[in-house]
Amino acid sequence: MKLRRPSAAACVVAALFVASPAHAIRPFITDDARVVGDKLAQLEMWMLLDRRVLEHNVLVAIGPTDWLELTAGFTHGGVHTGPERGYSITGPILQGKALVLPARDNGWPGLAISIGGLPPLGHGAFTPPGWSGFAYAAVTESLFEEGLLLHANVGISIGDDGASTSSHGVEGADGRLRTLVTAGFGLQARIAFGLHGVAEIYRGDPYDPRTDFPAMQAGFRYIFSDQVQVDGTVGSTLTAVRGAGGHAQSEQWGTIGLRLVTPELW
Repeated sequence: MKLRRPSAAACVVAALFVASPAHAIRPFITDDARVVGDKLAQLEMWMLLDRRVLEHNVLVAIGPTDWLELTAGFTHGGVHTGPERGYSITGPILQGKALVLPARDNGWPGLAISIGGLPPLGHGAFTPPGWSGFAYAAVTESLFEEGLLLHANVGISIGDDGASTSSHGVEGADGRLRTLVTAGFGLQARIAFGLHGVAEIYRGDPYDPRTDFPAMQAGFRYIFSDQVQVDGTVGSTLTAVRGAGGHAQSEQWGTIGLRLVTPELW
């Protein structure tokens, strides 16, 4: 399983020193240097479909302050081929994200630090083989009044890569504890009105130590308002990975997602 913050994705920016409401990142893997906002909550949901699985991913975040974001989520869905065919669910994933420095348009980039983990709980093929944890730094540069947003991440993911199903139908390797360096670069560019193009290239997902391959995604994000936006992506691994039955091949997928943000809660 891999929760795709999706997003999976790809964002930013404070005017002068004040952060405005956050934009969704998942299903992009490369995160932004931003938090949901003081007294706000957000719901991110997205579907991921590939040749082996159909996943529904859910992340709920709340901002107790203007610099801290707390997130919990889960993944469920079905494996539609192979011996693991059937319904599966896993979670919760738990994450804390701190905004260290808000981004300034056409100025210095923003910086955020995230840390979290996922227990080996669930049912079916998505159940992780063991505990996993992650930490990463996210940097975002905003240009042209958020017309172009650039994101870069670097971090580590530690956990068991044993026999269970990662996103894109990739099977775990050999059941050993792994420490992976994760990295990604993404961008969001305004096209017209609320429509934005998004793209990223990354290696490894902080949420899943089994996904140590390089991959890329591209798609769109339509921002109706600070409270509502939708997105869609297509992606592919850049190398062959071990899939169903142990066969090595590249994997492709598609996603569609929705993100909602509340008014101030208190």
